[in-house]
Amino acid sequence: MNGAEWAIRVFGLVALTLLTGALGFDALAMRGRNAAALRVQAAQVHLALTRVALGLFVLASGLEAVAQWSGGGLVARAVGLFVARLALAGVTAFAVAVKPALALSGAALLMLTRSLGSRSAELPEWALPVAADWLHLTAAAFWLGGVAYLALVLVPLALRHRLIGALGAAVERFSPLAVAAVAMVGLTGLMQSANFLSGYEDLTGTAYGQALLAKSGGFVVLIMLGAFHQFVIGPRLRLWRARAAQAEDAARRFRISLAIEALLGLGVLSAAAAMTVLPLPAATP
Repeated sequence: MNGAEWAIRVFGLVALTLLTGALGFDALAMRGRNAAALRVQAAQVHLALTRVALGLFVLASGLEAVAQWSGGGLVARAVGLFVARLALAGVTAFAVAVKPALALSGAALLMLTRSLGSRSAELPEWALPVAADWLHLTAAAFWLGGVAYLALVLVPLALRHRLIGALGAAVERFSPLAVAAVAMVGLTGLMQSANFLSGYEDLTGTAYGQALLAKSGGFVVLIMLGAFHQFVIGPRLRLWRARAAQAEDAARRFRISLAIEALLGLGVLSAAAAMTVLPLPAATP
């Protein structure tokens, strides 16, 4: 595996995940009146974070194109996808401040450009595999990026400005969306595995299969942490009106467990990026 190419893929995937998660969380989990105060406090940080994430994704895409060109692998499709990413990034950067729904659509389309450049797009019957890859990536980015946005931005702001109730309301709206995203990640992951693995030996005896096992193991641990947030931390945050001190203590613990979940998510994304550059089982000697 080319270490530089893997690092660039991780870099770009992490940036796009953070962008999608921040936009998705703001658009879907913070629209209620109960979370409005926290959304106002986070507005400037959200704007800066999404634009930085966009810039980093464009940088990673440029580095990837340069690496492909230097290796003689830059084809017309890759050039077209890079140009499309530049155009979509420009529109998304403009829409972040004026049209959040359009910005979220832009992030989803940026994710589609990754799927259109993936191995799924090289299959003879590519339409369904590409759709599955896109849904897989987008759902994972919404989930993991949302967790990172919570850990990096919302929980610190809620503790600083004593907006634990608003945090609890946002988490309550995000939780069922995250559960749906997890279900989508699991289902589409199985579909993708069927496209590239022919048996148990491919899973355990190839570097690609081992990366998939590492990714799947991290996925299981992330689900366990998500259940902890859903059934333990969440109810405590919702008790803020009666026992504010207890809710603040829960928020601090929430921040720690979110940080752990975000780090595990980084490991899962790293394994996913490795799967894009490792040889497929059928191509492994």
